[in-house]
Amino acid sequence: MEQIVQFLIWIRKRSFFRVVQRTFVMLMPVATIGVYFRVLRDCIFSPDSLIYNILNFDYLMSDQIWNIGNVLSSGMVRVTLGIFGIYVAYFSAVHTARLYHKDTTMAGIAAVIVITFCAYLSGLGSSNNLQQALYSRILNINGILIAIIVGYFVGQIFHFFGKNHVHLKNENINTIRHRAWNSILPTLISVVAGLILGLLIYFFKIRLLDSFYIKSLVGSLQNSNKLFVVVPITMLATLFWWGGIGYPLSSLLTSSNSGAAIANMNYALRHGNAANVPYKYLGSSLVQAYGWMGDVCIALTLTVIILLFSHDKEIESIAKLNLLPVAFGGPQGLAVGLPIILNPLYLVPVVFIPAINELIAAGAIAVHLIVPSAYPVLRGTPGILIAFFGSNGNWKCFAFTILLFILDILILFPSLKMGQKINKELIAYDKQARYDF
Repeated sequence: MEQIVQFLIWIRKRSFFRVVQRTFVMLMPVATIGVYFRVLRDCIFSPDSLIYNILNFDYLMSDQIWNIGNVLSSGMVRVTLGIFGIYVAYFSAVHTARLYHKDTTMAGIAAVIVITFCAYLSGLGSSNNLQQALYSRILNINGILIAIIVGYFVGQIFHFFGKNHVHLKNENINTIRHRAWNSILPTLISVVAGLILGLLIYFFKIRLLDSFYIKSLVGSLQNSNKLFVVVPITMLATLFWWGGIGYPLSSLLTSSNSGAAIANMNYALRHGNAANVPYKYLGSSLVQAYGWMGDVCIALTLTVIILLFSHDKEIESIAKLNLLPVAFGGPQGLAVGLPIILNPLYLVPVVFIPAINELIAAGAIAVHLIVPSAYPVLRGTPGILIAFFGSNGNWKCFAFTILLFILDILILFPSLKMGQKINKELIAYDKQARYDF
């Protein structure tokens, strides 16, 4: 165990991971605000949501209130989570430049230019290129790996080509002019590098986050009834999520209209139960109901562990703040705030826990302990309740989900203990480091 802790500490001391951790922690308020508005939009102002239908908002809520609420929540989601990559690229470049005592502000601006230019070219050819750029998947929170890499390399360009910069409390116009002049060369090199990257995206029609391979990956899992296909693809999708590419997983967690899913639902409706549906181990239902539990498996498990066993007041506050959105399928605030994404400590749990859940659930279905999830589930349904509603209110499925969730807590608990020890050593390391964070 000690060797694993020391190895994780060594990784976390590398400049890239230091930048990643500080960038995400800095952006926790933005991600959390965005997630709250997303939950508000999906649960209150969506006619196909669980809460909307339970509280009968179609009759109780006026059209004017609905329109205002939908516009406000959707707009806030767009300017927070929708263009999260801009903020990530900026702070990634800022923290990288700060490592080497370079001009952080100009590095951040250069990174913003590069990432927005790449987003613009990725949508070139549409009717409104500027609008398409702001809706580009490159800028979305589900595609932040590209933004973090762009910011890091722009910061490295300032490292090698920029001049040392010491922050002054009071800068006069001559000092600012000198500072801007010193930043011309690294900014120009960054822009040229961005031009090259953008041209590669444009001329080779690279769809970095919306390729045929990602679509085929999602389709293969959703339509497969074979565990040796479902489980490995789930592990690959969760690996992508941990690495900052969340599109495959988010696509898997949306309701499936595949022929196999419709066949299961029709059988369940005709026979009154889903015990003998033709596709018992359908990938889409296994992932949504048990594997990832509606986008909350790792996040909600970690939140509960932190609230029960953590002694770090700030971490506890982050967990408390994100408890509500996490319960309703919004893990991004917690995933960024801790962080979970690109954190080597959580790589193994993130990849293997959903796969373990699926295998155990498949075994329980095989011995008729529980029934498959065959019924459609309304939007905004808490992850713990997806199997319950997807089985038409089967209490065995609900109890099984709770037991599975407790097992996930037991599996993930050692990671929290290791994380506490790692954080203590990293704090001591930062105090002795030459770099000024």
